[in-house]
Amino acid sequence: MPATPHPAEGHAAADEAAALERQMDELGLSPAERLFLRTLHQTERQINDAFDEAQQSGDLQQQVSRVYKQMYRPD
Repeated sequence: MPATPHPAEGHAAADEAAALERQMDELGLSPAERLFLRTLHQTERQINDAFDEAQQSGDLQQQVSRVYKQMYRPD
């Protein structure tokens, strides 16, 4: 089970998401482009989290496999 993020991490993620939205507004991206970038950003975060978690638990393959299942086989 993933660790509960520290409240400061939640604020950092919200700030990062807001910055991404501002950038997309400035670029005048279409709804489809925005959806793609949001999904890409979320996927990158999940992969980074899996690598961070794997370094702590020592089972990188299992963590990456879990993330890919979440990304490509949503429940």
